[in-house]
Amino acid sequence: MLKTDYLIVGQGVAGSCLALKLLQENKTFRVIDHFQHNASCVAVGVYNPVVLKRFALIWQAQHQLDLLKVYFEKFEQILHGSYLHPLPTFRILSDENEIHAWRLKAESDGLEPFLNPTIFQDVPENFKMSFGYAEVKQTGRVDLGNCLKDFRKYLENNNLLIKEKFHHNLLKIKEKGISYQNIEAEHIVFCEGFGIKENPYFNYLPIIGVKGEVLKIKTETPVPPAIWKASTFLMPLEGNFAFTASTYDRDDLTPVPSEKGKKEILENLEKFYKGSYEVVDHLASVRPTVRDRRPVIGTHPLYQNVHLLNGMGTRGTLLGPAMAEELYNHLELGKPLDKEADLRRFTQKFFQV
Repeated sequence: MLKTDYLIVGQGVAGSCLALKLLQENKTFRVIDHFQHNASCVAVGVYNPVVLKRFALIWQAQHQLDLLKVYFEKFEQILHGSYLHPLPTFRILSDENEIHAWRLKAESDGLEPFLNPTIFQDVPENFKMSFGYAEVKQTGRVDLGNCLKDFRKYLENNNLLIKEKFHHNLLKIKEKGISYQNIEAEHIVFCEGFGIKENPYFNYLPIIGVKGEVLKIKTETPVPPAIWKASTFLMPLEGNFAFTASTYDRDDLTPVPSEKGKKEILENLEKFYKGSYEVVDHLASVRPTVRDRRPVIGTHPLYQNVHLLNGMGTRGTLLGPAMAEELYNHLELGKPLDKEADLRRFTQKFFQV
């Protein structure tokens, strides 16, 4: 029988960040994952502290940015890779009202470190915009695909990874821990993403699936080094490759690329980009979002050793490190969870506790 402190179910961005934290704290653990339909591996890894539809700061923006840097620099250190790529985000403005709103927001309390009040009019080659663009600071991209792949190899090489599907019916909950097949652990943490819908312990939570689709394109000339954002975004990669994506489908929850999604992305791209390109790859995934736009983390209301780290939605790159830190500090140091993230905000309806 293998004894360990933690069993982590799922090696997406949330599960990987928790595993990294356990490594740093010298806690023992195993990760189990069968690597099918992992939304984190499809994610383009953009991080941005501002909601660009209304120029508003996201929840815990600076805290999340600070921990993102700490965690992914640590991934780079132990994996000898390069995953953290700071890039400005340039929001393409659509009319005079947006210009006015941007300037007001950029000079308001709380947003000054993130919004540059200058409106730029130097339109790059192959772009079309009539009202210019403005800069969001402290943004960029994490190369999640390679980071998670390299970390998986690290876990495998150190006998910390079990490559198989987790079967919930084989989990046995004890007074002071859990057992699963030949493993005994003090804690089990579910980091299954949208797979939570099949989890009998947490499927009561209001997790909503949102399908996103991503196109990798090759452009005739390099895209200027920034994340260009309008109704979709265009982000350069190595060489003349770039990512573009824009779909949020709540009806089709299959992790399969669609012609409808591809058409929508390209129509939005061509509203501001007029350069020649070809599509070289098309990916899709279903992300777990929550109706109140906050993650769900914490402990099952009836089982003190069964925990959840989920609901990162479209901001998993930013939320993963912060929520892994939050859950670890709660379980190991007894710190209270942030009420806005604590899954207990949903339990009263289903449990008398």
